[in-house]
Amino acid sequence: RGVTAPPAPPRIVCSSTCYRTETDTGREPWGLYRVHQFTKVEMFGVTAAETGAESEELLAEFVALQKGLFAELGLHFR
Repeated sequence: RGVTAPPAPPRIVCSSTCYRTETDTGREPWGLYRVHQFTKVEMFGVTAAETGAESEELLAEFVALQKGLFAELGLHFR
């Protein structure tokens, strides 16, 4: 039994709070354990492999969307 693909590839956006330990010089093994808290947003997409170009097209769409959002918010990015 085959699976019918939807007309547009599924796109999902997830947001999560993340914690990353602070880098230290390593000179003092004691003291506070410091972490940086930040919010991460990830974009996911599912594509078919019919022509081999679907993944690249979806990636280009995601990059264009990110550039547009960052530019409108006045954030620097590369």
